[in-house]
Amino acid sequence: MMSLTTERPVPTGRGTTEKTKPWSSTLPLRTALFMVAPLGVAIALFVIYPLITLVWDSVTMGDGPGNYGAALSSGAVRRAIGVTLLDSAVVMVLAVVGGTAMAWTLRTTRRGWVKALVWAAVLLPFWMGVVVKNYAFALLLAREGPINSLLLRVGAVQEPLELMYTPTAVVLGMTYTMLPYAFLAVYPSVSMVNLDLLNAARGMGASERRAFGGIVLPLIRPGLIAGCAIVFAMSIGFYVTPVLLGGAQTPFIATVISDDIFRFFDYPRAAATSVILLVIALTTLAVTIRAVGLKAIRGGLG
Repeated sequence: MMSLTTERPVPTGRGTTEKTKPWSSTLPLRTALFMVAPLGVAIALFVIYPLITLVWDSVTMGDGPGNYGAALSSGAVRRAIGVTLLDSAVVMVLAVVGGTAMAWTLRTTRRGWVKALVWAAVLLPFWMGVVVKNYAFALLLAREGPINSLLLRVGAVQEPLELMYTPTAVVLGMTYTMLPYAFLAVYPSVSMVNLDLLNAARGMGASERRAFGGIVLPLIRPGLIAGCAIVFAMSIGFYVTPVLLGGAQTPFIATVISDDIFRFFDYPRAAATSVILLVIALTTLAVTIRAVGLKAIRGGLG
């Protein structure tokens, strides 16, 4: 068998031949550095430098390291941390469960219109701005909105419910935003499930629920954990949705940071609170990698 690196003569059109160089699948070092350099500069300027500056300011401005004590001793900050973690955890569960259901539907259905509908549901939130999405939810949850109108018409309630500016409104709005991310994290794992395994389990007497729990869930576990980490880490940084749908009733960490900067001009405490938020996000990522391993997560994400 001829090697791929064998040089062979190629006609030059002048009665002579010249040898071709072996084809290589790796880029030369200079070319690779040239292509990666812009990305490295962008990361250094817009990610690494701001983070270093933020951490430095949090321990040098105001009371120095005492800024963290001031932040953690503040009732507003502690309440915001509790609300943020609780709502983000609820959103994580709802988004991952919904994303898994959508991914499983896409994996098992043979109807083209169902697949088109699922993909439309996944892509539609990406085509809408965050303000537009929250405005749509504000219309749905208003006292005169379609939800209250339907409940009144069927007699489920006697007077309109106060759905706006509640934790429920915030969770619904955040879940709608995060559902596509959960789906995209879970779908690669779900798409690789061999359906013949389920058929074999049913043939041996297992119920659909037992077959799904005993076969599918272990196979898609890396994707589920990756989806949970992505959704939770992104959810704790939400700002617009809690402000528009939750108001003062649902303070998130990001809203407290914004108030410290623009209302109270307390930049040192805002910097310390921002670092606390960053530590929570990084801890979530570290725990996820520790639980399943980076290789398993990369495999689950395709």
